[in-house]
Amino acid sequence: MRGNPMNATPRAISNAPPPEPKLEPQAPQRTSASRFVKPKVLMGEVAAPKGQQIAAERDAVRTFMQARRLQPSVWAAKAGVPASELLAFLSGHARSLPPQTAAKLAAAANATEEQMFGR
Repeated sequence: MRGNPMNATPRAISNAPPPEPKLEPQAPQRTSASRFVKPKVLMGEVAAPKGQQIAAERDAVRTFMQARRLQPSVWAAKAGVPASELLAFLSGHARSLPPQTAAKLAAAANATEEQMFGR
């Protein structure tokens, strides 16, 4: 029998070296006071600059309307297109005008689509 007879649990004898203590990984260094994780890639860095082109077209149509003194509802009625399509584009709810609508609007203003979109 190994160990002290007064102790109920015997002690194991081993010739193996004692296990090395495991190092705990250190927490990453915080660079911000915020408790929220900062995204590695910002959405503005990965999105194509298509939004800037759309905004430039929208501004060109507004400038075109001001230069020719066109009101959206009157211009749309003259072109025979729903005013909501033009207003949705001008307000930013629609990303673009359908090609047929753009052609009708340009024809109603006696201009080309290139002039209308400032291309």
